[in-house]
Formats: sequence, structure tokens, C-alpha cells
Amino acid sequence: MKNKITSVFISIILSVLFIIGLVYSVEAEKNDSTKQFYFIKNEINSGVVFSGNNEREELRNDLFTIKEELFTGSVKYRIGSQFWNLLDNKQEELNFNFETGPLFGSGSFIDSSANNVIKSDHNIYGLRTNASLGYSSRFYYDRKNYTLVNINGWARYDLYKQASEGTLLDSNLVISDYNQTDNKDKLRYGFQAKAGWGFGWLNPMNHFMVAEYLMDKYYKGRVFSKIELENLAYEIGKIKLARNTKSENLSEKELETISDFLSSKMMLSPPENLEKDWEMGEFRPRLNGKRFEFGPFFNYYNREPDFIYGGFIEFKNHAYQNFNRTRNLSVNLNYNRYKKQDWILLETDFGWSIYPNLKTQFDFGLKYVPGVVVNGFENIETIKHNFIPYIEYFTQVNSKARVNFAFAWKITDSDQFMLAGPEFSLAVYRSRY
Repeated sequence: MKNKITSVFISIILSVLFIIGLVYSVEAEKNDSTKQFYFIKNEINSGVVFSGNNEREELRNDLFTIKEELFTGSVKYRIGSQFWNLLDNKQEELNFNFETGPLFGSGSFIDSSANNVIKSDHNIYGLRTNASLGYSSRFYYDRKNYTLVNINGWARYDLYKQASEGTLLDSNLVISDYNQTDNKDKLRYGFQAKAGWGFGWLNPMNHFMVAEYLMDKYYKGRVFSKIELENLAYEIGKIKLARNTKSENLSEKELETISDFLSSKMMLSPPENLEKDWEMGEFRPRLNGKRFEFGPFFNYYNREPDFIYGGFIEFKNHAYQNFNRTRNLSVNLNYNRYKKQDWILLETDFGWSIYPNLKTQFDFGLKYVPGVVVNGFENIETIKHNFIPYIEYFTQVNSKARVNFAFAWKITDSDQFMLAGPEFSLAVYRSRY
């Protein structure tokens, strides 16, 4: 009975995604009333990040089983860069991060073999260093259709001291105390890649939101047409495109340029106190539109599960409602094949982005992630349900300093696909762009 219910559930999911794609493929042919904007930005960041989350590792073979669960925290210095090149014929992203700093944590492990079984709680402290590099590209061969390439790699090295306390059961079934302190190190690395095809467009609205905010704040009572706001957004984009991360941005020169545009092209008197607002508005890409894509993928990890491959279908919809609000929806269905079992995971995310001004962004939402082990659809197991409410806060202290806080809580009815508990990060950093 459970297998039948699960099969029906999977069929419903696939049917809904198919209908979404079919309906959207028709809508995508309609002309969008909003012009396509470009967004080009190179950002170099450096600062401190404090983070914590649950971690799990398990290694099984014919001789032994090792299972470890930890909640770890770290305070690391981070340096990294992000590059966005969102044009009308392609949308590219490139990011790099390097982090190093103190590591601490506590948890438990089980080490089971034919000779003995060790069950222990342990605490760790030491040094964690990690690096990551990612690139994604969507190349449009017409206004709505594109090909996708996405590649990500990461590596992490931990050097730490581990203090363990528990019990040891030997081959004679004698239980004794287990206390041990060891110096350990751990190297982990992984690689993910996917390719595919898609249709749709996510339009970067960053310059448009700045134009809308400035007109509403400094020219209250005036009504501006969408074309006027779009023309101002293009001018803002041209000014910001001339910036260079190797030199200080010349706010006075930029303000002169935008003031000349307001007076000569829009017949407006330039505001007197524009500088404070002009230095803000440096958000990640704020998107508007729909996108549907599909294709194969594979993930490699130097620990079990070491090699996973399969296919994915993803739909995204970001609705720019006004300066203050954007509604976000994403649905991702992926089929995963592994040497020991196959599973299907549906990842849905519904949330909002709130912008009270040009300094601050507040995100919140709920992720629903059901998963089911299918084993080639010959032995379908019970669906496992997972919920993740989340919040994120980002603010620009001034033209260079940033604060970003993110918090999520994983709620699960099983630890098969994820561990329950909190996950958070707090980053304080400086940015050059």
C-alpha cells in the first residue's frame, strides 16, 4: 500500500512539473513588457565569518562501519570574489572563496568492526581551512532559449585535537571505558557539474530598483513612466560599469554624471543630498521573471557517497512587485543514482525578499524537501518529509562595510536525507567593487 501511495505521489510531482513547463513554454513566447537589463559587477570581499552547522560522515564496508555526527562551529577569515556578467545574450557567474580559522565542535561516533565496537562522545578543536570555486553560464541562442553549464569545486582541510569518552565492547563481549585524545587531520573535497537546456529569462532589476527609489524619495508627488525609469536605470548601469576594484570609486564624479542626466534628459532639478543614497544599493542580483531548465548532473565526493549522477528539472519564478518586495519561488526535482541505492529528491522554496531602503535586504521563507528511496522503482520506500524555515539579513553599514546574517532550522521526520537542527552564519566584511 505504501509503495502505491509513493508511486502516486511521484506521478503527481512529475505531472505538475510537466504542466508548469508546458504552460510556461507558451507564456515565454509572449513579449515581456519590461526591457532586458544588464548587470555587470566584480566584487572583492574580505572579512570574518562565524558559522555553525551539523555534519555527518559514514563509511561502511565488509570489515567495519564508522559513523560520526558533529555540530561544528568556526570563526574564519574569508577572502573571496564574485563576478556577475548578466547580458542579453548570456548570463555568467564566477565566484571564489578562501577561508581559514579556528574550528570547534562536539558530537558522537561509532566505530564497529569484528574485533570491537566503540561508542563515544567527543569534542574537537583545531583549525579549518577551505576553498571553493564555481562557474555557471547560460548562453542564449535566441531571446528565451539557452544552454547551461555549471561547475563547482571545493576542498576542506581540518587539523584538530579530538578528546573522546565512551565505551568499548571487545570480541569477548566485555565492556570497558574508552578515553582517548588524538591529534587528527581530515581532507575532504568534492566536485559538482551539470549541463542542460532551458528557456526563460531572469532579468536583473538592481539598477531599476535604484532608479525607482530615487525618483520616489526625491520627487514625491511626481509620476514617472516606466520608460523614464528604464532610461534612468540604463544610465545608472553605465555609471557603475565604469567602476574599477583596483581604485576608489569617485562618488563626486558619478554624482555629477547622474545629476547632468536628471537635468538634461528628465528636466529635473538634481537633489542636494544624493550622495548617501548613491553609495548604497549594492545588492546581489535582484531578479524578475521565470526560468525552466533540465539536464544531467554528477557529484563527486572523496567520502561516501562518493559518486552520484542523475538528472534534474528546475523551475524558478521571481516576481519584482515594487521597490520593496520580490516574491521568490523555486522547484527542483532530481533523480539520483548511486551504487548502493537510488533516490528522488524534490526541493521547493517559497519566500519573500523585502527591501525597506537601499541599505538593507531581509529574506524569509520555507523550504519543503520530500525525498524517497526508489531503488530502480523495484523497492520504493516511505517518503521522508523535511522542512526548512529560514531568514537572512543583509545590510550595508557604509559604502564599503557589510553585515550578512543567515539562519535556518532543519525539521525532519528522519535523518536519511538531512540532519535536524540549526544552521547559521554571520559575516562582517569589507567590499570593493
